Amino acid sequence: MANSNHNIGNAGEFAVLSQLAHRGYIAAKTDDGQTLIDVIATDPDTLRSINIQVKTTKHKSADYWMMSVKNEQVFESLWYVLVALGEPDARPVFHIFHSTEVGPWLKKDHASWLSKPKQNGEERKDSNMRKFRPSLDQLATARENWEALFS
Repeated sequence: MANSNHNIGNAGEFAVLSQLAHRGYIAAKTDDGQTLIDVIATDPDTLRSINIQVKTTKHKSADYWMMSVKNEQVFESLWYVLVALGEPDARPVFHIFHSTEVGPWLKKDHASWLSKPKQNGEERKDSNMRKFRPSLDQLATARENWEALFS
């Protein structure tokens, strides 16, 4: 059975919902593709809520996640949970980043990419697509760092 990008995205979002519920948070999925927000989560003890954008890749050993120009924005209550699904029978791997880490990184990386000519010397054409490629150290720090969401 073929996996569409929509199915992969939904799988990541539901995996995040499962992890949040398992950790005692109240969480709900938003309408698909309406905003930067895929999941709203609330700490039941403090009633503090956060917004989560979920980005999912099918490969457990992923080194980048696809994003867009809208992900360059920074919001105090916006978090990213990057999901690497891996094989269907394996538990996904989760990396948690705040938008203050993702947005500026995307903006700087995209500007750098645009400034470099193609191999044939032509200028690059701008696009809305971005690739978030955290370093191995960043991934290690962010891996399963669920506590960061409400700290």
